[in-house]
Parts: sequence; structure tokens; C-alpha cells
Amino acid sequence: MTTASVSPARRAPSARSTPTQVGSTSLLLTLSAAGASPQSMRLEQHLRDINVHYTLPASNQPDPRRERFRLLAQQWRADTQWLSSASQAAMHPAYQAIIGMGADALPLILEDLRQNSGHWYWALKAISNQDPVVPADRGSIKKMRAAWLRWGEIKGLIQP
Repeated sequence: MTTASVSPARRAPSARSTPTQVGSTSLLLTLSAAGASPQSMRLEQHLRDINVHYTLPASNQPDPRRERFRLLAQQWRADTQWLSSASQAAMHPAYQAIIGMGADALPLILEDLRQNSGHWYWALKAISNQDPVVPADRGSIKKMRAAWLRWGEIKGLIQP
């Protein structure tokens, strides 16, 4: 039997099948599962695999950059929470490693700044080579934070 003579409802979906096609074909196989042949069982497994392809994200693994940032930020906070010197905190190896992540770290830093505040200004300036904080607002954590978050939104690094 050739592929051309097989009815569309029984034809195995290709890699280009839509989720609707996969779902309706899967439903047909489920309804006729009693006494299924080995071929229909293989087809059903193939449909499940395709369905997983369309319904799951490209990767279930966490973003390694995000995870690395999270661990470094956690270490930095724990080790520097009692320091009063911003420059000493910025020289911490974990903070320097975050700066070393380069532009990939910018959205992560900005997200963290939005959620947890923190003294990320040195890292933001070092990585971006920009400073959106006007001189009159330097020293005001609230205004510095707002300026950097606005900058990140304008640059498309974070959502408004």
C-alpha cells in the first residue's frame, strides 16, 4: 500500500504536522486502541513524541547563565552583607565574575535590581559602559535604581 492511497486520518504525521493534526490523529488512535496492531502502537508512540515536541519548551534545562548568575549573586550577598564599603563589595570575586559574564548578565542584573534592589550600579556601568544616572541623583539609591531600570526597558533588556 503506498502513502498516496492511505487516508489522511491514517497517514503518519510528518515533522511539519500542526498540533491540531497531532491531537486529532492521537484522538483517533486512542478511540481505536482496543486490539491495536503493532504498527498502530508505533504510530501512537510517534504521535506522542511529536506532541511532546509541540507542547514542551525547547529545553527543560535551566539557562546555565541564569543559574550561574543566581549562584554568584547569592554568594556575593552572603559574603558582603555586612560590608559598608561599596568598593569592597564590588571587588568581591563573585561580583567580578558577574561582571566577567559581560552583556549576558545585564538583563539578569536588571531583573535582580528590580526584585531585590542591591548595589549593582558598578557592574551595570562596567558592563554597559554607560551611566543613565544624572549627577544630581548619584547617591540616591531609589533614583539610581529607577534610572537603571528605565535604561534597561528602553534598551529592551527587561520588560516594562
